Amino acid sequence: MNWTIEQLRAFVTSAEKGSFSAAGRAMGKAQSVISTHIAMLEDSIGIELFDRSSRSPVLTEAGKALLPEAHAVLRQSHRFDSCAIAQYGGDAVRLNIVVSHGVSFQGISESIATLSERYPFLSGSFHLVSLDEVWNQVSEGKAQIGIVYGQLPTIKSNCEMVCLGQMRYCLVASRDSPLGQMKKVNIEALSRYRQIIFNSVKVQNYILNSQCWEVNDVFATLYWASLGIGWAAVPLGLARRVSRDESMRNLVILDMDTVALMTQNIYLISNNAFSRRDILEIFCKDLKDYYQVAFEQEADLF
Repeated sequence: MNWTIEQLRAFVTSAEKGSFSAAGRAMGKAQSVISTHIAMLEDSIGIELFDRSSRSPVLTEAGKALLPEAHAVLRQSHRFDSCAIAQYGGDAVRLNIVVSHGVSFQGISESIATLSERYPFLSGSFHLVSLDEVWNQVSEGKAQIGIVYGQLPTIKSNCEMVCLGQMRYCLVASRDSPLGQMKKVNIEALSRYRQIIFNSVKVQNYILNSQCWEVNDVFATLYWASLGIGWAAVPLGLARRVSRDESMRNLVILDMDTVALMTQNIYLISNNAFSRRDILEIFCKDLKDYYQVAFEQEADLF
């Protein structure tokens, strides 16, 4: 079979318009050209697509069955053309994003959805990694954008950094633990019990008890706390959401006395070699708006 895209267009347009002459007007071609395209298509596949016994051509049963397939081929052909044009014009973009464990991925996902709608040929990767690995991948150019929070290492010379907002943290423990049964807790009480340190990077300043576990997954941290393994500092919005889950019914947010709700800055870092500043600006603005609303409303967003 050696049919062409132009023959398929003639077939689909004729079926939609109801006649070869109407298809010719729609495609800017003579009726004879349309008739020839369709005849050559039928000859190529060995099937009659139109019954020409009446004044206007009518789709045969085979023509009706093949029409949706022809539509699908034309859609794919259009996408191929558009993709080729995007590649030639520089509109095709691959965006690799790395995010440190514990950062809310809900807002990031919504921002990526916005970008994907605006840039149809945007693709890439999204990975949750350690804080140090975020910096390594962005500085080495393996990722164009990284999102981190809290204490930061020395800024790399080939990277830029923007503060997106703040995220509230709280302390959690098992409801059945000594801390969970206290009406209020303070630093002294916390220092007597095992600590679960989440996403540890240079954590010595935050260790209150020499007995501690270091865990790099926030959900594992919450689950361990619910089991009574220790207490932990985690994102407030996530703790509120998870504590409503039946499997986490023993998880409790501690009522702190001398320990106030903590906040951590959230940063976006980008590699200077990333040339699509338009994408970076849209991404930054969306995330700033998201984190501002979440912080002001104390929303359970994560």
